[in-house]
Amino acid sequence: MLRHCSLGLVTTQISAIAPLRLVGSPLFCRSYQDFAGRDRRSSRSREDKPYNSRTRRFDDEGSSNYSSSRDDYRGQNTYGFRGKAPRKNFSSRDNYSSRDNFRSSNGFQERGYKNKFSKNTKSYSKGGNTSGSFIPEGKMAKMTHIGKSDSDIVVTLESLLEKNVISRDLYDSISRMGFEQLTPVQQKTIEPIITNSDSDIIARAKTGTGKTFAFLLPIFQHLLNTKIDSQNKVKSVIVAPTRDLALQIEDEVRKIHSKNRKLKAFECVSLVGGTNFDRSIRYIEKVSPSIVIGTPGRLIDVMEKFGNKFFKDVDFKVLDEADRLLEIGFKEDLSYINKMLNTLNTNSTEHIRTLLFSATLDHKVQSLSNDIMNKEECLYIDTIDENEPQAHEKIDQTLVVGETFADNLYAAIEHIREFGTKTPNYKSILFLPTVKFTKFMATILKRQVKLPIYEFHGQIDQKKRTRIVNEFKTMKKGLLVCTDVGARGMDFPNITEVLQIGLPSEIPNYIHRIGRTARSGKEGSSVTFISKEELPFFEILEDKHNVTIKNIRKFEAQPHVMADLSLRLHVSEDELQEIILSVISFYRACLKDYGINYKNMLPQIAHTYGTLLQNEDKRIPLAGNHILNRLGMDRDPIATKMFQIDEMPNQYNRRGPRSNYNRRRF
Repeated sequence: MLRHCSLGLVTTQISAIAPLRLVGSPLFCRSYQDFAGRDRRSSRSREDKPYNSRTRRFDDEGSSNYSSSRDDYRGQNTYGFRGKAPRKNFSSRDNYSSRDNFRSSNGFQERGYKNKFSKNTKSYSKGGNTSGSFIPEGKMAKMTHIGKSDSDIVVTLESLLEKNVISRDLYDSISRMGFEQLTPVQQKTIEPIITNSDSDIIARAKTGTGKTFAFLLPIFQHLLNTKIDSQNKVKSVIVAPTRDLALQIEDEVRKIHSKNRKLKAFECVSLVGGTNFDRSIRYIEKVSPSIVIGTPGRLIDVMEKFGNKFFKDVDFKVLDEADRLLEIGFKEDLSYINKMLNTLNTNSTEHIRTLLFSATLDHKVQSLSNDIMNKEECLYIDTIDENEPQAHEKIDQTLVVGETFADNLYAAIEHIREFGTKTPNYKSILFLPTVKFTKFMATILKRQVKLPIYEFHGQIDQKKRTRIVNEFKTMKKGLLVCTDVGARGMDFPNITEVLQIGLPSEIPNYIHRIGRTARSGKEGSSVTFISKEELPFFEILEDKHNVTIKNIRKFEAQPHVMADLSLRLHVSEDELQEIILSVISFYRACLKDYGINYKNMLPQIAHTYGTLLQNEDKRIPLAGNHILNRLGMDRDPIATKMFQIDEMPNQYNRRGPRSNYNRRRF
């Protein structure tokens, strides 16, 4: 069977048996991957359970408020192990006997969904091939690439109304929200989504360019066009990578509701982890939403129990921040959600349209696109010029380079004290690599700076996180101290500048971090505090992402200022030890990717322990080698420069009983 991929005027035929990557094509064609034994625990692991570095598994009894962002289980709780937790010991869905009935007769049992999968195999019982992939008969992939320069026509709300692309009700609602003009991604995508009803859409756009409204407007227009059929039915499912982004999308829907009474008929419900499951189900039954927004884990839980009740009539599925969903490790969950929605749909298994929005289009996003697209045609809309930097042009970027990692702390605190007091309505975000480091800096800044300080990371329960987000959005001045949980999708208005101490968990996250400022056409600034050993990261950033930082200044620490700050830390040696170990663990995991010499960088981070305690010769004390084992440094010569290792009694050795000290996680 041959599959077709059309790119402009060129059409290429590719054998589905031998997948190839098309040079110059934004989407390579290969056979549709059939979902193979999805791990039942995978989705909720990342969203609700912390990763246990001692067992290298996700804790069953961990916090139910755990974030779905990678920073919460990588760097914070891992010791040099990158990526997802090993799954070889997990039970797959096919063999998970306690869930053979998929938890409820209201779900797939009624439709015979369980029988679609053959036991202990990785392909459909019908139509599968020996390679484990499934090629639906007659399925073709035709893709049209619409580049940034393909059209210079300015699209406005008025022009969309004149062409009957959007209705008067939707036009009035959006106009009342104060939209002066549509962003480039909105101009490129709204009309194609509405007018090409038989096409899937992939849209690539920079962060902070209005992707949310680019899919919400077509969804509402579709609901208006099919008003009679859409009432009391879930017609659109929006998947977001984090709870906070899902709740933010829900807020945007509420804003549209508030400007037009007719649009209020199309209710919206969010399904995210950390909230009461039964209460969410009761609310769905009460309001009969047209739009459901959720994170993968909670969506799967609801669809498994109540799929046949709520999700039989879906017309759209939207993947927002698709690249971030894949970074976290949700590919199998997204494929599973896609198959559930297709199987449940009363129209056909190929009825649902897919809208995929992403800031990047790497091979992972391309692979996911091939797996979940239903339509025979796909429009790839690119709003980014390949020759322009991926970071927003209106962000003034600055590097402050110190001699040591400890200088980063002093430089950042001095900067915040100076600009936080002098700048009217100073509102900024400070990004840090680990949760423990975030808690530490938030505590220090509350003592040092006369600003409202908010601490934001994945170990905060969902109710409090929602309150923090809402308060910070409405505040005129303040500082949000956070991990990469706040780096993607979060829209905080009027951010003066974005601050960073050290490096992000992923290279693209630098772009997403600074994208919290200069949103909606406004200007902003970014200041990153690094040591000289971290400069290679920015060479990679320039080479791979075309991001050049011209403003570079050197930080020269004043001894009396550093001494004064150290006296005000009010932190115990044990607390400081855990904080520094968490940072060492984080850098140990990513230094190789960043081209940084770990033999210089890691001792420099460890030296921060003595610097903050005003004893330059003091090393981090460790009782035994068990922490070094977890850091992967038990045989590394540089460990003697970083740690003061005291041998533990035999009963606390690795082969004997574990002490509380031995169980600590960083």
